[in-house]
Amino acid sequence: MSPSIAAKDSTADLVAADVVATTSSIAARLAATAGETDAKRSFPRENIKLLGEKGLMGMLLPEKLGGLNASALAFARSVQIIGGSCASTGMVFVMHCCAVETIFRHQPGQEKLLRQAAAGEHLSTLACSERGSGANFYASASTSRQTACGIELNGAKSFVTSGALADSYVVSLRALGSESSINTTLYVLEKDTPGMEFSGQWDGLGLRGNSSIVMNLKDCPVAEPGTSQVGAQGQGFEIEMSTILPRFLLGTAAVYNGIAEAAMSASIEHVKLRELTHTGEKLNALPVMRNKIARMKVAVAASVALMHAAARSWDESGAADLVSLLEVKQMACRTAVDVATLALETCGGIAYSGALPIERHLRDAQAGVVMAPTSDMLLDLIGRAALDMPLM
Repeated sequence: MSPSIAAKDSTADLVAADVVATTSSIAARLAATAGETDAKRSFPRENIKLLGEKGLMGMLLPEKLGGLNASALAFARSVQIIGGSCASTGMVFVMHCCAVETIFRHQPGQEKLLRQAAAGEHLSTLACSERGSGANFYASASTSRQTACGIELNGAKSFVTSGALADSYVVSLRALGSESSINTTLYVLEKDTPGMEFSGQWDGLGLRGNSSIVMNLKDCPVAEPGTSQVGAQGQGFEIEMSTILPRFLLGTAAVYNGIAEAAMSASIEHVKLRELTHTGEKLNALPVMRNKIARMKVAVAASVALMHAAARSWDESGAADLVSLLEVKQMACRTAVDVATLALETCGGIAYSGALPIERHLRDAQAGVVMAPTSDMLLDLIGRAALDMPLM
């Protein structure tokens, strides 16, 4: 390794360590309101504000825009901490990071927005999924049309994280004049865009603070495509596959590894402290309890190691390996469900009653399996790759 490369790697390592340390320093504060966020189904405003105050909302943006220019590994490690502290905050953060990275890479006319995002003054998110397309988030029935005044957008988006509470939205719609559901174009819509409204309330089993509701678009004007259109007409699918999906897969996996780790940690604490009154024996003296703790620990370690390996590969090569990231999300989401279930079994009735956060972790964990791309879809894609078949 040349001295210049070694110096570059050393600098990247220091930046990564600083990003992770900053996130770790506020983990307890993020976790302090997680139970209330879940119980009241309230948007984690204060947590998002705190992330902004610490400079973390610009984690993936370059330093010239006020960002941290964090590596894929630093991103994964930090999001794992955030997700383990409050899963709702974690998913809001991941969607924000995906959106601002997409805007940065494909829409050069949004420097003001990006600087505000890096300063923690602007929350962005994605609006790609639709009710009719199910887990095929890249397919759109929403349309765009050319008018004398510009472009108008019509349609509806489902499961829009941060709902009406974000400041901007990266939205996918069919390209002008196209009848194909995957020939799409992306736009950045500000929160006060005429014709954009939100409906419904988020009442999910878990991730209750996400405010993932429906966006309705009715003759939404895009008067200046040069500042609102992301990439070229018809480039939406390509951008979703090359920029949004890899970051989303890594970020989501990190959230769910965080959930799994949090469930395991709560179990360990309970088993170490809980004492059987009729024998005076602590639960950690029982082999069956140690067995369950060990199974959780091995599962979490394996899933985190797979995630770290994919992130390191991304950093070293400069490109994301999509198949590896499909594997990472599949394993993380499955691990979160398995570990949270095992944690519930380990801690028994006190966990089931909600006296421990394990019940919340178990509910939060369920979302990953059905969140597009779903675990079934991931397994099919991974199988296709293993059999040398095209993914799409």
